[in-house]
Amino acid sequence: MIPKMRTRPSSTQCRPRRQGAALLAVLWVIALLIILVGSVSTLLTPDIEMSGTRRQIFRARLLAESGLALALHPDVKPDDPILFREIAPGEGYKVTIVGEDGRLNPNVLLERQDRDTLRRVFRYWGLDLLQQDALINYLIDWVDPDNAVQNPGAEQRAYGRKDMPFNRPFRSIEEMSLVKGMQDVERLYPNWRNWFSVYASGVLDVNEAAPEVLSAVTGADIMMCERLRARRLGRDGIPNTKDDAPIADIQTALSLLGTSTNNPQQLSSILSVTSTTRRILCIAQAGDTTRELGVVVQGAPGQAVAGQMLWLGER
Repeated sequence: MIPKMRTRPSSTQCRPRRQGAALLAVLWVIALLIILVGSVSTLLTPDIEMSGTRRQIFRARLLAESGLALALHPDVKPDDPILFREIAPGEGYKVTIVGEDGRLNPNVLLERQDRDTLRRVFRYWGLDLLQQDALINYLIDWVDPDNAVQNPGAEQRAYGRKDMPFNRPFRSIEEMSLVKGMQDVERLYPNWRNWFSVYASGVLDVNEAAPEVLSAVTGADIMMCERLRARRLGRDGIPNTKDDAPIADIQTALSLLGTSTNNPQQLSSILSVTSTTRRILCIAQAGDTTRELGVVVQGAPGQAVAGQMLWLGER
């Protein structure tokens, strides 16, 4: 009996199997590539996001510096439209210029021992008479160069530290919080820091001072101080706009406050209608990033010549 011969599969029969195997290999390679691309993307995403954030930070800082540079130009006034710019959607800056003499300089008040002004300020904050006089003495002991103790007072023994008090003028307002008795102020009036500046001249500018500061210093009713402020800002109530109406002289200011006097020169050491120093603040935005740059320079707002830079800060 003759055995049957096995026949090989024809090429047309093998082709579907080969094509199926090749397709499976291609699909496997594609899947592997997808996994690899996904893994690499996951690894690179933080770096890409960090790079984008850094670009935004750099851009915001650049815009803030540009805004400050423009504001320092002698031809630029506080109401100049160039101080408010939108460079692109989500990018721009806003610059404000204010007189620094709208705040009180604690070093000047303590140097001339202006207890009357300090008492009025501390009374406005809620301190009683004993607390007012004690705090004035503590502040004087902090800034005077000797170790003689006021009565009552606070020198080294009161602080229990060799490096306190500093026995020099305040270099920042935050240093005032270290003085004995300021913890009571912090409790009664947390906003006290906004009343002071170590860069102010020591003469309060009625055109720049907040109503509460003006009320405390002059003894005028707070409502009268708010009306003066409203008149100074004009109809739109916004500072540094075309309708601003600054008070021209002390006599007019005192009349508006209801504390008019026949001898306005008596208050020349306390009040003025101009600032000799200005604070410039630029807030810049680039995407989700915001940067604030501030500078204090000598010279009144709108003055033609910029003077010495006293402070530069960033937030």
